[in-house]
Amino acid sequence: MNRWKLNGKRGAAWICGLALILSLSGCTAEMKEFPLFQSVSEKFDAFVEELPAQFIANDNYSLNLLFNDPQAYGFEEELYVWPYSDREDYEGADQEAEELLEQLHRFNRERLDSSQRLTYDMLEDYLERSQLTNDYYDLDNSYLGSFTGFQAEIPVLLNEFKFNRRSDLDSYFNLLETAEETFLRYAALEKERLEHGAGMSQVTLDAVIGQCEAFAAEKNPFLIESINAKIDGMDFLSPSEKIEMKTQNEFLLKNDFLNAYRTLGEELSKLEGRKEELGLSSLPDGKAYYEALIRQKTGADLTVEEARAYAQEHLQKYAAEFQELLAADPSLYERFLEADLVFADFTTAEENLDYLEQAVRADFPPVASLNYNVIPVPEAMQENFSPAAYVSNPIDAPLDTPESIYLNGDYDQSLFPTMAHEGYPGHMYQSAYFTSLQMPAVRYFMEYTGYTEGWAVYVENQIVRYAPENRDLLELWAVNQQAAQMYLCLMEIGVHEDGWDRARFAQEYRDVFGAEIPDEVCDGMFELILEMPGYYLQYFLTGALFEDCYDRAEKSLGEAFSPLDYHKMVLDLGSVSFEILERQVDSYIQTNRRSLKAAA
Repeated sequence: MNRWKLNGKRGAAWICGLALILSLSGCTAEMKEFPLFQSVSEKFDAFVEELPAQFIANDNYSLNLLFNDPQAYGFEEELYVWPYSDREDYEGADQEAEELLEQLHRFNRERLDSSQRLTYDMLEDYLERSQLTNDYYDLDNSYLGSFTGFQAEIPVLLNEFKFNRRSDLDSYFNLLETAEETFLRYAALEKERLEHGAGMSQVTLDAVIGQCEAFAAEKNPFLIESINAKIDGMDFLSPSEKIEMKTQNEFLLKNDFLNAYRTLGEELSKLEGRKEELGLSSLPDGKAYYEALIRQKTGADLTVEEARAYAQEHLQKYAAEFQELLAADPSLYERFLEADLVFADFTTAEENLDYLEQAVRADFPPVASLNYNVIPVPEAMQENFSPAAYVSNPIDAPLDTPESIYLNGDYDQSLFPTMAHEGYPGHMYQSAYFTSLQMPAVRYFMEYTGYTEGWAVYVENQIVRYAPENRDLLELWAVNQQAAQMYLCLMEIGVHEDGWDRARFAQEYRDVFGAEIPDEVCDGMFELILEMPGYYLQYFLTGALFEDCYDRAEKSLGEAFSPLDYHKMVLDLGSVSFEILERQVDSYIQTNRRSLKAAA
C-alpha cells in the first residue's frame, strides 16, 4: 500500500474561494498638488486616500463587491461592465504602474511613521509585482477555463451583488444585457490566443463548452429567486416598481443571460483547441512566463529551481516527521491507512464553525461581531464548485454584516479542515479581523493570493490540534497532507517546467499516491495543473512559507514565544508579499528579544 494519501474531499476541483481580478484602471495617474502647510505624513495620507480611484475604473463591476458606497472613495457613478483587457491595455499597464511608482517615490520614506512605511513598502512591492506578467499577453490574458473560469464564477458574483441604491439595480441589468457582447469578446480572445500558439487545450475547451451548454439549458436560473428576494427588500422602490423590476429580472435571466452562455458555447465550438497537451515550457516564452507567474502568485521572489528545491527540502522534512510519529506509535500506520478519519461529531457547518471560533481563541486574537451565513451552492453550479468557498464583504460594510460561506452539498464531519480553511481561523476570520482594523482602503484590495491562500493552508494544516477527537491519528494525517502538498508542487513544476505529458504525470502521480488511482483522477489532476499554472504553488508553497515564519519565531524566542501575539502581528499586516512578511517577522523577533533583555 502507498504511504501518502490525498484528501478525497478535494479531488481535482479544490477551488478555495473566489478571487477578484483587479487591474490598473487605464486612467491617467496624476499627482495632485498638496497644500504647502501639510507635513510629509499628511501628504502621504492624502495620496493614499486617492489611490482607489486610480487603481480601479469607475465602471468595473468589482466596485459593487468591494464597496457599499464607491462614491465615498472617489469613484464616479457609471454603469458597471464585465472585465476585458486587450493588448493595448496590457501595454499601458506598465506605464500606469511606473507613473504611480514615480509618485510614490517622491515621498521620503524615512519621514513617514511605521504604519505609513508599511503602506509605502506594500505599494512599491504590489506595483512592481503587477508588472511581472504584462509582457506575456497571449499566455496571461484568459477569462475562460473549466475550473475557475470567469464564465463559471459569474453566477456566484451576481448572487453576491449588492443593491444599495437604484444605480446598482441599473448596473445589474446592464451586466445581464451585455453578457453576450462580453462573452463574444472572450471567444474572440481565445481564438486569437490559439492562433498564437497559446489558448486552451481541446480537453479544457470541451469542458468549458459543456458548462455553457448545461447552464444555458436551465429553464429557471437560480438567480431569479435570489435576486427577486433582494428586490423585495429594496426600500428605494415602490411596490409597483418592485413588480416591474422582478419581471425584468426574470426576462433578462431567461433570455439575455442564458443566451449569452448559449452563444459562448456555440462560438467556442467553432474553435480547435491545442492538441498538444503540454505545459508552459512547450510554448514560446512559456518558461519565462511561468517564473514570473510564480513570483506574482506566491508573492515570494523564488526562481522555479528555488521553488523546486524548497518543495523537495520540505518533503524530506515531512517524511522525517512522519517516520518519527510512526516510531513513537507503530499502530498509527494501519489505523491511518484503513480508518475513515473522524475529526468531530458535528452535523452542521454552523456547529463546526462555532466550535472552531471558541477552540482557536487561545492562539488567535478575537474578532468582535463576526456574523456569518452558510449558503447552499445552487444545484446548477455544484458540479464545478469547490466543497466550500468564502466570499468577503465590502470594505466599508458595517462590522456586524454577516459574512458568506458557500457550502456545496450536505455537510459531513470530514469537512472539518475545510471549515478551518474557509472559516475559522482561515479566510473568513482573517478577512473580518483585518477589516476591523479600519486601514486605508487601498490596503484592502491590494491582495496577494499567496498570502491569503497560504494563510488558509497554514491554519488548515495546524487545525488538528483543535480537533475534538483522534488527535494522535490526525497529527499523522496532517504531516501526510503536508507531504502530499509538496508532491503536488513538484508535479506542477514537472508539468510546466520539465514538460511532463499526461502519461508521465499519471506515472508520477500513481508512484506517489498509489498504483490503484483510476485514470479519471490522474486526468483531472493533470488537467487542473495544465489549465492553472502556479495554482498549487500559490496554495501549498506559501502555506509552508507561513509555517517556516512561525517556526523561526518560536525557535528564536523559546518559552517567551506567544502564538497569540505572533498571529496578531501577522494578521495586523494584512495581505503582503513574503518579502515584506519575513522582514516583519524578523523585526518582531528582534523587538521581543530586546524586551527580554531589558526585563532580565
